Formats: sequence, C-alpha cells, structure tokens
Amino acid sequence: MSSLLVTVDALRASHLGQYGYDRDTFPVLDELLDAGGTHYRAAFANGTNTKISLPSLLCSQHIAREAIREGPTVASALPDSVRTAGIHSNTYFGGVGTDVPGFDTFEDFGVSGTSTADQGPTQKRLFRRTMDLVRPTVERLGIRPLAERVQQALFPASMIHEFSVYEDAETTTDRAISWLDDVDGEFFLWVHYMDPHRPYGMELTDPAYTHPADEDEVADLMSTAGIRPDKLTADQRRRIVDLYDSDVRYTAEHVRRLFEFLRTRGLWDDLDVILTADHGEEFGDHGSYFHRNRPYDELIHVPLVVKWGAGDAPPDGDAAGPTVVDEQRELLDVAPTICAFHGVSPPRAFEGRPLFEGDDRRVFSTGSFNDDGQVVAVRDDGWKFIDVGDAACELYDLDADPGEARNVADAEPERRDRLRASIPDHLLEARPATRPDAEDVGEDVAQRLQELGYME
Repeated sequence: MSSLLVTVDALRASHLGQYGYDRDTFPVLDELLDAGGTHYRAAFANGTNTKISLPSLLCSQHIAREAIREGPTVASALPDSVRTAGIHSNTYFGGVGTDVPGFDTFEDFGVSGTSTADQGPTQKRLFRRTMDLVRPTVERLGIRPLAERVQQALFPASMIHEFSVYEDAETTTDRAISWLDDVDGEFFLWVHYMDPHRPYGMELTDPAYTHPADEDEVADLMSTAGIRPDKLTADQRRRIVDLYDSDVRYTAEHVRRLFEFLRTRGLWDDLDVILTADHGEEFGDHGSYFHRNRPYDELIHVPLVVKWGAGDAPPDGDAAGPTVVDEQRELLDVAPTICAFHGVSPPRAFEGRPLFEGDDRRVFSTGSFNDDGQVVAVRDDGWKFIDVGDAACELYDLDADPGEARNVADAEPERRDRLRASIPDHLLEARPATRPDAEDVGEDVAQRLQELGYME
C-alpha cells in the first residue's frame, strides 16, 4: 500500500462546510468521504503554530524540536522499500525542519539553501537590493505596472517567484505530480499547502468570495490586523475573512487536481490518504488575528479526514461508506496511523496512537506568541484548561461555552486543579515558542518571515 498525507497551513475547521460553515470552501474533502473515508470531527493540533505543530505531527511527540532534526519521524519509521518525499514552502517550519530524517526527497522552497545555481545567493541579494532601491520611487510616482515589466525583463521569472512569501498551491501540486510521475512501487508522500496563511489573497486574480486585492491593500489589512486589530472596521474584518475563505477555496481546487492525477495513474483506489491542517486561524475571536494566541479552539480544532485504501478499512470501520468519529483525536495520532498503513509498528518514541485505536483522547496543546512563558492547554471531557504560568489560568466549559468566552477557573477550583495536575511536567517546563529573530536567519528567510507576519 502507498499513502499520501496532505496538510494545509492555517486551515480552520469551523471555516469548512463539513464543519457547519455557511460556505463550501473545501469541497474536495467530500471526495475523501465519498470514497468511504472516516471523518474525525473532533481533531486537535498539539500546537498553535507551525513551529510546534508540524514537528509534533511528523514525529508524534508533543515537544519535537530535536526529533524533527534527528528522528524518529514518520518517514524514517517506514521500510527502506517505501519511497518517501516531503514537499512544502513554509519558511517558519523550514527554520526547524530542514532535511527532515527519513525523506528520500525533501523540497522546501529553498528555505534550507537548496536553491539551484542560477538562483544563488549573489543573484538573490542583487534582486532584493535592486527592488529595495526602486520601490520608493515606484510607489511615489505610481508606475507599478511599468516597474513590473522592467522587473520581468531584467530578472528570470524563477528568481521573482523565489522571493514570493510562499509558493502557491498550483506550483506545490505541480511539484507533487512531478515526483509521483517518477515513482514506481510503494511510496509515502507528504504535501503541505501554504495558501490560507497570511497574507491573504495575495496571488488570487479571481477570488471565490470577494473582489481581488492589490498588494497595498493586503499589506495594510495584515499590518492593522496584526498590530492594531481593535482599529479594524467591520468592512475590513469582513474583507479579511472573504480573502481567507477564497484562499481556502483556491487551495481545495489544486488538492482536487492532485487527487485527479492519482486517479489517472490508477493509484487512487488503493491509496491511503490523510488530510488535515497544522493549526487553525483566528479572526479576533479572543482579540487577536492570525495564530498568535493561546490554544483556543479556533487555533487547535483542525479538519481531519482519512480515506482508506481498498481492502484497508480500519478494524472498527466500514469500507462501504463514510464513518464519523466524534471522540477526540490529536495530530500526534497521524504518524502512527501512517505506520499502520504500511504494516510497521511505530517507534517507541511516538506518543500518539493510530487514529482507529482506542477511545477519546486527552489532548494537550502548547504555544502562544502573546505570552512570554510556556502556555499549555488540556482538553478533556468537555472542558478546556489553559495554564499560563504565573498569569491567571483559564478554564472553560466547552459544552455550555464553546466560544471559550467565560473563564470559570475560580468557580470550579477542583476541576481546575485536577486538569492542571494532568499536564505532564515536561510540557510545562519546555522552552516556549518565540517569534524568530532576524539575527537568527539569513536575509532572504528573514524577509519571507516578515512578510508572513512573524517579525512585525
């Protein structure tokens, strides 16, 4: 059997029609369900941002900053006979996960310095410095169209593309298809799409839910939302959501194109597929935008659907139709499930369990850019407790208060203390995730991170 893992950056579950949203933003998910897939409706990321969540997902460990460099990973756990590839363009993940162990092919959009010779450092610096010199004049004189024609004449399109914040879903899908074209035998492919990540709507010429946005408008929206979200108007808030939803719909179109290619190659029916997200996204739910806040559900509730290959339904599943699982699952469970697809036992270091095994999980999630110390949440039995170190802790009754608006920590001291005691010490003591520092990365990577909103 072969397997495919598709992850989408910043894909919030509650912005998908399959989770009750009023827009059908990600219809391709239905293709997995119609193929007899399993819909895990209560799946949660183990971190609020990519730097925590993707290493945890690939290594099945809550704190995986060492494992993502040294292993074991889901790729290294598979037999040597299985061809493995990882394809992504997430600069933030690339800072901790370059050359991930176990992948025969690992393409990361040049984050780890693997660009081809004609896109080498000297030319990159020349391009960036030239554009920095001419940009003020261009903006003052209003001659952007002319400047773009000059830029395209002087610099190869490949170099211009290299300096995008991330590559678009069309290019990512093309790279995945190119790799699949050369594969014979059993394989595992991980493809990570970036398009729903801010800045929203940058590359969309025909957005599904709004009119196109130019670079200046997007920059203004992202800056205001990131620095002064209280200053956003109602129209600006709606515009941000419309652009985000349009990015999600655009991504879905190219995920569908990947699935269609697999059908044309005769690989689809026998293929095991997992589709999920590394984390969600916030739109002022708790005062912030993007994914900076504590582990509230808008950040950790993620879509999760599994399509089982022919004859490879889970032991408690039904290959004839979709199955819905309402018990909690976590992204730590993804890597052990892929091991099960390929008939191998997961490494002892993996902390998750195959998705089809056991009952409800107690989920732990870490991370926050809005706090100086470590932040850890536990989600269990309809309650959410968030430990914020020396600051006041938070407790929410998720059945009565799904939006986590009423902190009842003082009113429920026994439940609060019991949930706090359930958090493993090593999670509380772990080094908190911080925003990257320009001095810690190269000039080109720092520019991308700044444009992604991590270094405002």
